[in-house]
Amino acid sequence: MKVIKEIGNKLTTLYSNLTDSGWSRHYDYYLIFGQVDPNKSPWIKNNWKSDFEPFFELLIKQAENFKETGLRVVKYKPEKRVSKKDNKEFIYHSDIKLGRLKWDEKSHEKWTIEDNVENYFLNFELWTPIWTICDKKQTSPDIFITISNERDFENKRDIKFGYFIVVSIAKSLKLDSKPIMRELSEKINSKATILKTRRWDKPEKAGNWTFVNWIQDTLSNGIYKEKNLHSFDFDKLEFEPIWEVIYRQK
Repeated sequence: MKVIKEIGNKLTTLYSNLTDSGWSRHYDYYLIFGQVDPNKSPWIKNNWKSDFEPFFELLIKQAENFKETGLRVVKYKPEKRVSKKDNKEFIYHSDIKLGRLKWDEKSHEKWTIEDNVENYFLNFELWTPIWTICDKKQTSPDIFITISNERDFENKRDIKFGYFIVVSIAKSLKLDSKPIMRELSEKINSKATILKTRRWDKPEKAGNWTFVNWIQDTLSNGIYKEKNLHSFDFDKLEFEPIWEVIYRQK
């Protein structure tokens, strides 16, 4: 029986190693629901430098490929234009071309904004290593982070949280991320920070939570009871036992 058990353990380990490679890697998968106050937004330059960048840096620098981190950011600037149809003035939001962005001070200065009036921030995406390397090696990143603005252009949407952050850290890094994520959450007083294990490329359904796409495609809309998360009373969302609650707003 002892021999059979040892063989079984070796087969389990072998299977785990085989399935935790390529695009099938397992992750510590965090979701952060941010404050509604627009002045607390992570894309505002001062907030980013003091409340977000230091904690993300602690995570990224523990990855072997941290110097090959790449960023994608989408933001818009308001422009006054005149309609050809009725000759009336209107505001058009044009895409701001940011060029190649890295994890460095120059890039952070370029993509962050001074306030929410100057430009409209849509989303931020970080890959360690950069997506081109992942594509070449046919493997998912060691660390993946997204930040999404939950407001619309005119700030008319009824929202329960102002921004939505996804932080995914490959299990193979053996990185103790919980203390860092808890400290970050305390610093920003997130409405909630939750954690579960998830595979990069596997859609899944667990309780009221449904993820129809890969980790890189995670959006807040449709993941809870397949409806808009902002349509629920946030305090009544059921996280446990599907998620481990790392932090809740105080």
